[in-house]
Amino acid sequence: MNFAFIKNSNNPLGETIAHQICKTFQKHGHRLSKNEDKIKFVLNLTDANYPQYFRRKSKAVFVISLIVVNGTCENLRSLSYQALVRSLSNLLLCVKSNANKPEIYFTTPEAGFYHIPFEPEAVYRKILPIAGAHFAIDNRLSTDLPRAYWESTPIVEKIKHYGRELDHLGVLPAPFPLREVLPENDIEQLYHLFEVKGISYGNLSARERIPEFPNATTFWMTARGIDKSNIMTVGKDIMLVKGIDSITDTILVSVPPTHDPRARVSVDAVEHELIYRSFPETGAIIHVHAWMKNVPCTRQNYPCGTHELALEVVNLLKETEDPSQTAVGLKNHGLTITGHNLDDIFTRIRGRLLTQVAMFT
Repeated sequence: MNFAFIKNSNNPLGETIAHQICKTFQKHGHRLSKNEDKIKFVLNLTDANYPQYFRRKSKAVFVISLIVVNGTCENLRSLSYQALVRSLSNLLLCVKSNANKPEIYFTTPEAGFYHIPFEPEAVYRKILPIAGAHFAIDNRLSTDLPRAYWESTPIVEKIKHYGRELDHLGVLPAPFPLREVLPENDIEQLYHLFEVKGISYGNLSARERIPEFPNATTFWMTARGIDKSNIMTVGKDIMLVKGIDSITDTILVSVPPTHDPRARVSVDAVEHELIYRSFPETGAIIHVHAWMKNVPCTRQNYPCGTHELALEVVNLLKETEDPSQTAVGLKNHGLTITGHNLDDIFTRIRGRLLTQVAMFT
């Protein structure tokens, strides 16, 4: 892979750590480049209190920001997550200096937060599969949703109901409103790159076979960044997915003429679509940033909305007794839970969800 190093901070320890990471990537055959049109990822050294972002030209460019925190910090997790958002990064590395050896904390948009002693090879092994992942989050909206589905369906009403229940179960946290940490022009940049209007964890989907789309894998799914406890409108808060264009990695979404043109389906649509296509008996899926005891777990914490995460989840489901009716863990992230329908899923998970996601190095 080609990558770039951007220096937005004069912190000596940060520069030392960044150069060691760059040298390790080069040692493994990756190329440091100044041509920003032909890079896969950027290592952005920036300030912890005033993080600067790299203005990438494409969402395909993965941004890893690096900050340094000296001394004590009351809430390192919160500081790191806000720096992640403010720097518009896909991954944040926070170096915590101490008297012995620096530790490095990893923060992901999915609220993954874990740390290891700094060692360049270990950091390289953590970054490589994430930086090399391939996103499939673009939407192609078509106003071809049949009239009978413009307002609602019994399945849509189930999704609304269970969105409220997830909120009652305490597994739909939002870290903070975007406008508390980003000015409006940065929010517009965030939307331009990822079509995200807000930060809200979790999603729900349920299959509905639409006669007008006989050859499609059709399912309703919550929209990106919305409050899942207050799902209201088809084409704004909930959307019908009818497949994926495998050539352009674009999610095909059917909407009514009155849809919100800025709405986009959850970034996890690529994962849900592959699950529905792979396991025809699956009728519903939920994803929550919660945990359950004794669940099998993915080996790598790939970013949401990537082919790699979707494939790893499906491969893990194949190893379970019944892929259409089970729960699997996403490393340092949360759960994907399948069922024959939403009633089936919630009957199985009530009283079993742990709001603290287990973290693994």
